Amino acid sequence: MQTIQKERVHFAFCPEQPPQARGRSGEIFLFECQDCYCGQLNEDGMDFSQMDMSRNNPATGPLYIEDAMPGDILRVEILDIKIAAEGAMCARDGAGVYQIEGCHCRRFSVEQGEILFDKGIRLPVRPMIGVIGTAPAQGSVPSTWPGEHGGNLDIRELNAGTTLYLPVNVPGALLSMGDLHALQGDGETAICALEMEGQVTVKADVLKGRKDIPTPFLTTKTHYITTAADPSLDVCNVKAARKMHRFLQEHAGLTDAQAGLLLSLAGDLRVSQVVNPAKGCMMVFPRGLAGEQFDR
Repeated sequence: MQTIQKERVHFAFCPEQPPQARGRSGEIFLFECQDCYCGQLNEDGMDFSQMDMSRNNPATGPLYIEDAMPGDILRVEILDIKIAAEGAMCARDGAGVYQIEGCHCRRFSVEQGEILFDKGIRLPVRPMIGVIGTAPAQGSVPSTWPGEHGGNLDIRELNAGTTLYLPVNVPGALLSMGDLHALQGDGETAICALEMEGQVTVKADVLKGRKDIPTPFLTTKTHYITTAADPSLDVCNVKAARKMHRFLQEHAGLTDAQAGLLLSLAGDLRVSQVVNPAKGCMMVFPRGLAGEQFDR
């Protein structure tokens, strides 16, 4: 198993990023990840002005998959996520959706699978990946942005046991990831989760000829999840819903009307994050409900 070390990071997804490791389809890889602050928020109550936010959201990688070519799909199975014993958060005026006076940089410990929050509040951890994606076909997308390539998705279902399908836009795919969270609610409304350093173990497979997968696409043990990103939430939620609509027509043999009616009954249209330059939405649908046939 290859390891991509946490010092090998970048801050934008682009075709010109030099690979930090190479492997083949079907191999298992371990990505060491810094937290989203590059380890700068290392003291409870520290002064936010001391932080260099140009180093925000480091993504470890990229990994070049030898047999991945444009038009393919990269299937990334998240096998394991290990997080540190302490994480960081920062709530401040003008960041996120709340009216907060001043700036509050915090550190919280994790003990026996729980976050030790203030006033005796304990929260069970649910480790997840915030940033994961491949390179776009052209141009440069900051690691703080989500998009059709993946990137800063901030979807709380990106945890161990989930499979993520990403587009291959350039030779080698150029897979990167980072921004681990011990726990995050939908929306990531204060602009951060409990930001963690840690390690992610994944298995990466190249799928050929799979035009039927609406990337970025997630499968969990219980649900299918289509995703979309756009600066407008109104546009974003329609994109995510229509991806699932097409998916059900393709894989469950439903008409357009049947798929729409079924999604209005059993689909959950959710907001994944509202704090990045492009917002994130997702449509969640129970696996097996419509007898859909999806070959992984």
